[in-house]
Amino acid sequence: MIENQIDCIVRFHDAKRIYELNRCIFALIGQTHRPLNIILAVQRFSEAEIATTYAALEPLLRLPNAPTLTLRNWDNAIPSDARTELLNMGLQAATGQYVAFLDYDDVLYPEAYAVLVDRLNSSRSAIAFASVRVVNADVHRQFIRLTKQVDAPFAGDDLKDLFQANFCPIHSYLIDRSIVPPQVLSFDTVLTWEEDYDLLLKICAAYPSDFQAVGKVIGDYYFKTDGSNSVPTTGVLSKERLLMYERVSALIEVRRRTTLVAPEVQAQLGLNSCTPAMTIRGALDALFMDQSI
Repeated sequence: MIENQIDCIVRFHDAKRIYELNRCIFALIGQTHRPLNIILAVQRFSEAEIATTYAALEPLLRLPNAPTLTLRNWDNAIPSDARTELLNMGLQAATGQYVAFLDYDDVLYPEAYAVLVDRLNSSRSAIAFASVRVVNADVHRQFIRLTKQVDAPFAGDDLKDLFQANFCPIHSYLIDRSIVPPQVLSFDTVLTWEEDYDLLLKICAAYPSDFQAVGKVIGDYYFKTDGSNSVPTTGVLSKERLLMYERVSALIEVRRRTTLVAPEVQAQLGLNSCTPAMTIRGALDALFMDQSI
């Protein structure tokens, strides 16, 4: 494990969206933190598509002090939607102390990782969170035009809020791999939606987490007009999506009801009596009872 190195896992599944990937990689090159390694996880790319991707990124990667790039290609025929497998494939390629995630269609500000590393070092937590703003983006063939900032659909401030619902986009946090072991730091491949939230529940139930930088904006999450976000930007779900959401919500609730909360995490939540057998749902119920007294 390379001390102080950040591995940023970038998922990329559509070679036609190379201009969006370029913007994402440019944002990573602009990070003030070093060392930084980009793990580009692509889905069933042909040799020609891989060569085209390398060629498109080469001018950026030749800039002074540019991050290193590691490319991994998921070439199995199944599942058809391999977004969760891409994340696990990226984790298997990680070599640094820290790991982060950034989808190809979002960006981070230059100070993002410096802020999160500082919080991890200060708090000695396993994971540190900050905030990202949400902006509407009109998608055109060769460019994206940002139109306005919008209210985030995810609201929250602390661990209690996270246990209740996910308010932390996948590029708003940094994980310390020297604290979180591989058996915890892995995504459930049953999920292709909320897979990142499921991971956060596992990590934050087992290890201390830091939310002091929540409120400090370190990047952008794009609500795009072409409907390519995994979460509908209109807030309206199709019948198929609604059924999927209900299934995923049930699986997430199973996670809450079966995942034990470590005593030090119970203390972080402000619970008075720490019992080893308390689950996430039990902790939330205890907090609700405390507030209602």
